[in-house]
Amino acid sequence: MEDNIVLNYGAVNALIEKKSDEIINQYLAGERDDFNYVKFDLYETPISSAIEESLTLPFLSHKKVVHIKNAYLFTGEKVSTQINQNTDQLIQFIEQYDGETLVVFDVFNEKLDERKKLVKTVKKNARLNKIDQMTEQEIKQWIKSYLHDQYKDIKEDALIEFLELTGIQFNIIKAELDKLVLFIGDEAVINKQDVKEIVSRSLEQNVFLLTEYIQKGQKEKSINLLKDLINMKEEPIKLLALITSNYRLYYQCKILAGKHYSEQQIAKTIGVHPYRVKLALRITRKLSLDRLLATIDICADTDYQLKSSYMDKVLILELFILKI
Repeated sequence: MEDNIVLNYGAVNALIEKKSDEIINQYLAGERDDFNYVKFDLYETPISSAIEESLTLPFLSHKKVVHIKNAYLFTGEKVSTQINQNTDQLIQFIEQYDGETLVVFDVFNEKLDERKKLVKTVKKNARLNKIDQMTEQEIKQWIKSYLHDQYKDIKEDALIEFLELTGIQFNIIKAELDKLVLFIGDEAVINKQDVKEIVSRSLEQNVFLLTEYIQKGQKEKSINLLKDLINMKEEPIKLLALITSNYRLYYQCKILAGKHYSEQQIAKTIGVHPYRVKLALRITRKLSLDRLLATIDICADTDYQLKSSYMDKVLILELFILKI
């Protein structure tokens, strides 16, 4: 039964889980318990166990859901495990299944392995949902809706500040929203000061801010933020890699913007979220391609020093910042 096998896949785990929960809750009319909901993890359990459960009639319930997480069998992921996963049995199950139990697969990968017979089979016999990242506007709407469900609201300047701190990573947004709701207690509206007091800046946003400080020549702010990140146990090599990634993004955005690409077209071409493109274009307006390319070269030289020199790695990064 095609409608009763669902496969959700994409790059953002939290969004896949959100989609699966919506489908399951709708099917069970919100009444989930140990009798009508059974969960498996293919990193820990053979697929044969999930198939057997799917073919077993519900007990003390009219409907049942079998939820199969980490369904890596549909991807090219190599997993080191002693568990024997019988893909032929799974193919046969998908082809012949006509039961009432809802079977939901979570594939935490943005691509399925189209070469596999298993993938070809599931595409013919199941509902597939590719879960894309939310746009900036969709994230804003989701935040407002989530808060509304808890009888809360957020001011527009607070919402902008919130995204400046968290970026567009759904799992981080959800965690920080929950912290905010607890923080304001009985208050109905979240303001900008609440956000500043309680929301932690994500690593990605911290490094983006650090790169912005470096690019604007704000050396003292750059060094202070670098030291803060080092005190948070972030590795110098990792930080430089993220800084370099930002400069590559600036360079790519600058080239494509010069060819009159829109933000959405740039994001699709280089494979990043439009929100990152928006931030990058804000920084690159006053920068030349030659300067960006020269900075990327300095990043490469610094990476070599970090990996080959006996000098203190933090000092190498500080000298890198002062050099740009």
